[in-house]
Amino acid sequence: MASGVFLPSLEDILDATGLALAWDAEDHQWALYDATGAAAADYNADTVYTTTNEIAGTGYTAGGKLVLGTAFSRPGAGVMKYSSNAVQWDGSTLSGVRMVKQYAAAVAGDPLMFGIDLVTPVNTADGTLLITPHSNGLVTFDLTP
Repeated sequence: MASGVFLPSLEDILDATGLALAWDAEDHQWALYDATGAAAADYNADTVYTTTNEIAGTGYTAGGKLVLGTAFSRPGAGVMKYSSNAVQWDGSTLSGVRMVKQYAAAVAGDPLMFGIDLVTPVNTADGTLLITPHSNGLVTFDLTP
């Protein structure tokens, strides 16, 4: 699979239903998934956080971890960048971590926001899984026609 934005939640933000989801809120979660979860990610249809194919292991709690330092910026004309601080799982023993899904844990129904395919499964053995966002951000919206 690939990384991407879950479109149903974005549509709900922009349409008449007006989903009250603030991307730069400090209450979103990163949940970790295995390769099956990554392959099954459907950015056109998936709507909410699920435990199906979520990683289990020492140092990881179902539902994932809180994401802090969320921010929007405008690095160029017509471009918005969403970024956050790094997220880490210390003292973890995890196997086959392949995907991160960010969801709005404080919004009714836990709507999905975006997914990051790590491409190669990652393992830890009583170590730290650290995911550091790229300097270009986690998600970039280019709204230039």
